[in-house]
Amino acid sequence: MSSSTVLKRSYGVDVASYQSATVNYSGAKFALVKLTEGTAYVNPKASAQIKSAKAHGLMVMGYFYANHSASVTQAKAEAKYAVAKAKAYGIPVGSYLADDWEQGSGNSINGDIDANTDAILAAMQVTKEAGYKPLVYASASVFRANLHVSRFVKSYGTCLWVASYKVSGRQDYADFNYFPSMDGVAIWQFADNYKGYNVDGNICLIDLKTNSVSSATKSTSKTVESLSLHPVVKWDIGAVAVVANSQGAYVYASSKLDKRESDKLKPCGSVWQIFGFENGAVKVGKDQYFDGRAVYVKANPLAYNDSKHAVAKIILPHTHALDAPKADAGKVYGLDLNSEVEIQGRVGHFLKIKELHKGKQVYVTGNRAYIVL
Repeated sequence: MSSSTVLKRSYGVDVASYQSATVNYSGAKFALVKLTEGTAYVNPKASAQIKSAKAHGLMVMGYFYANHSASVTQAKAEAKYAVAKAKAYGIPVGSYLADDWEQGSGNSINGDIDANTDAILAAMQVTKEAGYKPLVYASASVFRANLHVSRFVKSYGTCLWVASYKVSGRQDYADFNYFPSMDGVAIWQFADNYKGYNVDGNICLIDLKTNSVSSATKSTSKTVESLSLHPVVKWDIGAVAVVANSQGAYVYASSKLDKRESDKLKPCGSVWQIFGFENGAVKVGKDQYFDGRAVYVKANPLAYNDSKHAVAKIILPHTHALDAPKADAGKVYGLDLNSEVEIQGRVGHFLKIKELHKGKQVYVTGNRAYIVL
């Protein structure tokens, strides 16, 4: 059974086709498995390595070797390709997926620094929208000379997977006297030969957590940014139920609440899309119900009335106010990630920003700005 939480300062490995299909290394608590390279190559051992890592109790994550250089279009295509393989091979949604960006094998690090960073951020956005936690891998020298680290950290927090070795060759432990001090490091790759196994050695600087969501449920955790009294949801989600019991709540198989779906409690604060009410029970999926006393309900008036007032939170980087409610509209000004903006109605899935710009109406795309309930 694979782990869903790995505590900080735990060791891990990353593997590719060069390593064995069996992923079982002394002291390792997590494994990053190479999935793809570009949009045509797949690691032939990826599926077996993922299964083995899970069987040996490791948290399993993935990465793709970039060929996109500074191209946003290619970066998106490569990320989509990697996401498809991650899902097909069993890396759970809610785990981590890294863009491995280094010189060679079709990738160039020598482009414009802004363009390099834009391309990686575009790949990370695809990764996030697919339900994975995005990481970016590079050497410490590449992060410092060829990329804007601050932009990654601003958009995705602690998301760097950085390579920096005290020596080339066997290392059994990470020597923090040689840690490449920089903001936003989630994982440090400190060795190219961990304990003599001829596999890269890594150590995590944060607690790693896999937030898996069963595909059988209708949980809106993919579209909800904050599991709180004020969750944020997409413009077309009419209402959500938030688990209020401190110990969690059971999901039942019928509105009679006479048979539990399982004996596992859904955690306090988790947010679920509502599909109806029956017999005092709240329907959150096909044959899935909460006891109405275990949750509280938040409604989104804007989903039903396109002229209602609302507050929207910007949930994706590189979001702009637009001059028209259409996909090819011109960009008017930027909107900061996690900032909030007043909305006065919508046109389709485009939200109307209340404050006019130079006397003219401006809009923001509804899949980039979610409604605060």
